[in-house]
Amino acid sequence: MFVLATMMSLASCRRDMVGQNPVVHVDADGFVSDNGEVALPYSDDETGEKLVDENGRKVIRLVKDSRLSFPEKVKERDSCFVVMSKKDYYLYVYEPQGNDTVMVARYDCCFASKKGDKVKEGDMRTPHCTMAHPFVINEIKDASTWEHDFGDGRGPIKAYGHYFHRLDTHGHKGIGIHGSTNNENSVPGRGSEGCIRLLDDDIVDFREHYAHQGMKVVIKAEEADDMPFEIHAMKKQNIVRKRHLDPAKALPGESQANVKSADVDN
Repeated sequence: MFVLATMMSLASCRRDMVGQNPVVHVDADGFVSDNGEVALPYSDDETGEKLVDENGRKVIRLVKDSRLSFPEKVKERDSCFVVMSKKDYYLYVYEPQGNDTVMVARYDCCFASKKGDKVKEGDMRTPHCTMAHPFVINEIKDASTWEHDFGDGRGPIKAYGHYFHRLDTHGHKGIGIHGSTNNENSVPGRGSEGCIRLLDDDIVDFREHYAHQGMKVVIKAEEADDMPFEIHAMKKQNIVRKRHLDPAKALPGESQANVKSADVDN
């Protein structure tokens, strides 16, 4: 039902676009294809990944974007699902509505220090998946008192915001969506061991309006672009965003090989 509902919305968004240079087509999972939906144009280089020195560590940071949140658009909260873009550093919330799919929220987010799919505990990567095999929120915890010692001289400090949304990621334990208390500069960017960070205010908005136990969560690989139903939603709703990055200009996956541990959960 989850995949079918989103795929039904694609029939109404097959239309050609002109004036884009270059023209890139994507398949149903957002990967570059010889045909299929025409991708939206990339943003300029100023919005791309930048490697900066922060507390003696080389970290990826990006231009911040505004939060979008439209709880009034939600018809059935339990139908909402999440799609995250490792390429563009966004967490989107969508809801299938009839033959359409509506974007109801968008947040900046932070992923793990290293790029690529998670293979084992401690590899400093965020796992990814597909629409056909999504992750699931299986627990929502009050994390407002949780602390962690980052080993940077600050000692044990609060680090998770108000909520921790634990994910079933098909084998990797301790991965979740949480806040970024005392580390909000990392959003959007990279800095965790595998979890996904939102700004503290955003994790509250996400929990209060959209998140629920059993919620489907898709985390796309770094090479994946917007899926066709996402392109349709952004065009139909006139969604403007600062970051739609050209993957050919992304920083190398091992650009943060010397970053120290950032999270405790995995």
